[in-house]
Amino acid sequence: MNIALDTAVSGMLNAQVQAGAASESLVQAAAKGEGIIQAVIAVKRAQATHEASAAMVKVADDMTKTLLDIIA
Repeated sequence: MNIALDTAVSGMLNAQVQAGAASESLVQAAAKGEGIIQAVIAVKRAQATHEASAAMVKVADDMTKTLLDIIA
């Protein structure tokens, strides 16, 4: 279960890095008067990845609690 939890948390951290980079790209493109559509899409993808990883953390946590209930 630790592997699932570690993987999900790693996904959340990676999504945060992606969101930061995409946000920076968005600001730079807007400042230059360039198109921002790709940067906005990248921000939304990072957000979706973060949400999915957070859901996996919750599932892994719920499963661990269930496992502990079964063992006890």
